[in-house]
Amino acid sequence: MKKVVYMMGAGLNQVVRDRDGDSPPLLNNFFNIALKKGKFSDVHYTDHIRDVYDYIQTNFRKTRDDLANDPFDLEMCFTYLERQIKHAERDGNRTELERLANIKFSLESFIAEVLSSFEYFASRSNTLRNLGKVILHENPTIITFNYDCIMERVLESAHGVRLSVPRAFMEPDSLEETELPDEVLAYSHCNWNRPLGYGFKFDEIQLQQAGISKFAKGVRFYSLSQNRLHAKPLLKLHGSLNWFQYRPVRSSTTRPGETEPMLGEKESEIILKRGTWWFNRPPDHNGWFIAPMIITPVLYKDEYYDMKPFVDIWELAQRALSKCAKLVIIGYSFSPTDFSTKHLLIESLVSNDLEELVVVNPDHNTVKIVKELCHFNGGVAWYSSLDDYLQSLSGLVKLESAPEEIEEQDLPKDTSPHDVHTKCKTCGIDFPVGIRTNPRSFATAQYSGNVHICPNGHVNSYDKSDYMLKKVN
Repeated sequence: MKKVVYMMGAGLNQVVRDRDGDSPPLLNNFFNIALKKGKFSDVHYTDHIRDVYDYIQTNFRKTRDDLANDPFDLEMCFTYLERQIKHAERDGNRTELERLANIKFSLESFIAEVLSSFEYFASRSNTLRNLGKVILHENPTIITFNYDCIMERVLESAHGVRLSVPRAFMEPDSLEETELPDEVLAYSHCNWNRPLGYGFKFDEIQLQQAGISKFAKGVRFYSLSQNRLHAKPLLKLHGSLNWFQYRPVRSSTTRPGETEPMLGEKESEIILKRGTWWFNRPPDHNGWFIAPMIITPVLYKDEYYDMKPFVDIWELAQRALSKCAKLVIIGYSFSPTDFSTKHLLIESLVSNDLEELVVVNPDHNTVKIVKELCHFNGGVAWYSSLDDYLQSLSGLVKLESAPEEIEEQDLPKDTSPHDVHTKCKTCGIDFPVGIRTNPRSFATAQYSGNVHICPNGHVNSYDKSDYMLKKVN
């Protein structure tokens, strides 16, 4: 089979819709989308990031109301902020440096919290489920510039769940031991296992298992023969919302008489962890706040690309591009200031004669840019939407049909609380899956690839057709 690379930008995520019908924000409409949401426009949340709004109003003459209604260039904002931070460092102004660093961190946390709020809805996208089927068929290396974990959800759903659960996982006493058993360390509910999927090794890992969070040191985790890195990685060139590093700020206070702990070597460690943000409060781990490892949209990013793990990720991306026969670019528009990505394509493909080049983008002008960057002399297959591209492969992959719209008059009138139940696909036992809804909402909801464990310990994947509603007494 020919070697395939998929390169994905923020445009890919526009097929995701939340309950309000909104898609994840882009660089120029971030505040427009975020401030439509009650949580992020609430006065209490606003107070938590007051320093961000004050900074933008002082330097860009934009009020919070302006940000809610007008486009705002986040790249310009981060670039200017970065420049001010460097000036404060150069001048030795520690007070100003700390103020600017806190503003930058608050803005990064705001972006992370907003983007994370859309990840749940990825599994409800018929288009993304079909993309997962195509990816499973073509087995590509995936290069993405997106921070969110939407593509991870696509891959997990496409590869399915593991049907066999290690005995130790079902024995609580063994999980309370100082060292987890090897069979638990090697187990993930999904066949596509995140700590193996990014092309590099983490120093500390949250195991991809349901229930109480379990962590393992990378040295021991990767020492197991079962835990080899996936051959076709997901290369996140600008970082990810579930990659973290410690911040030198304690999340818990030191008790009187205790020695103030020091980070030491932990400061350079890379942690894989599900990030949770609450009113702009960042996640914490082992008593320290942690920050997501993302390269914010600054004009000059090169200095970040020389750092771990990005130097390795970009090298893997260049290697994959230099050997691929088919390149598919989805939802990436190549802004005039995007020098690094353009250089990546030019350098990687200068001696690689692509057989096939596909561009999925509503803007046909992108085709000319891509063709020149890839040194491609053949005909480019252009599709204005992801659905159109996926349909072109329907002869090779069985795709799902879009769900039929239900007319208002056909919706159930019952809005009383019901619990969602299912029958275990292995032993047949009836059990609740932990979802409470009502018949009216259930009729329009989409459920696909949800993983549940029955009371007897069997793990299976379930779709909407597997569910039944039982009224709450």
